[in-house]
Amino acid sequence: QNAFSSAFQSGTAVVDDIKSGFLTKMLATPASRASILLGRLLSDAFRVFAQSLIILVLAYGLGVFPVTGFIGYVLILFTVAFFGLAWSGISLALGLRTKSAETVFGIAGTLTFPLLFMSTALMDKRLMPEWMKNVSAYNPISFAVNAIRDLIINGYNWNSFLLSFGVISLIAILTMGATIYEFRKVVS
Repeated sequence: QNAFSSAFQSGTAVVDDIKSGFLTKMLATPASRASILLGRLLSDAFRVFAQSLIILVLAYGLGVFPVTGFIGYVLILFTVAFFGLAWSGISLALGLRTKSAETVFGIAGTLTFPLLFMSTALMDKRLMPEWMKNVSAYNPISFAVNAIRDLIINGYNWNSFLLSFGVISLIAILTMGATIYEFRKVVS
């Protein structure tokens, strides 16, 4: 949930940059347009990484120890940051397209809660009604959560981990494509 909600804040931040004139000022500098967008994306990924690191430190203090050890922690952080980066593309594309923080939040809420509640993040798949099992089987959040859960509880399940990265990569390609397209329209 941390990665998901943080990712959707990206769109409102870019709306603020547009409305305050900060983006226009950045475009007037010698910095390349690609580096402006890349800087935004990397700051989003770093924010998710830092927040997740704090959560993992707190979990460690409460006695949650991944069976995969230190490497498991690193893989968890990488997975969460990559997931947050992939989902921030949706928010950024919406913010660049609509230039409205309210619209970004409205669409984010409409996407976030159904996807979250119909994933394996909050409920074990065995406890779900049949229709929800079918939905969660294709829910991108479930792929990421299952890979992270395996790293914590079951150990290295490379099939789950690679499938998760495949799904996250596909989302990243689609959302970053939309973000680049909208960014080019805004800066032209």
